[in-house]
Amino acid sequence: MKLTADEQGKLTLHRPGEPDARDVRLRRAFPWSHRESFISIRSAEGNELALIEDLSALDPQSRQLITDYLTQAVFIPRIKHIDAIDVRFGYQQWSVQTDRGPAQFRVQEREDIRFLPDGRYSIRDADGTVYELPRMDQLDERSRKALGPLI
Repeated sequence: MKLTADEQGKLTLHRPGEPDARDVRLRRAFPWSHRESFISIRSAEGNELALIEDLSALDPQSRQLITDYLTQAVFIPRIKHIDAIDVRFGYQQWSVQTDRGPAQFRVQEREDIRFLPDGRYSIRDADGTVYELPRMDQLDERSRKALGPLI
């Protein structure tokens, strides 16, 4: 099995004895807990064609192609710093710095902040965008103080 990208960035899956599958998509089966494992290769219609159990088992070129594709295709900004969290009438207004630049968003419910098993958090804003917040010990003191009343 081999993946290649054309000049437009569309992926083609090459498998011995089978026709090439063009314009395939990649999806992480477990995006929060197993980012480097269980990568599903799907047809444009959404049917699973193959499953990569572990990216480390691939050659460096294939691994880089898959990592680059997933980075561009999946939009989960990672919060690097919290500037402020303003708790208002039943919602929170967040002002943060992410790996994709500054962001401001509203969190409607306390349940939209979810603790992940490895200590990180996923935060879903009112528009449905999901943000990743690192473990508390990886945040600066100001960010930890802003989070204190919420977590």
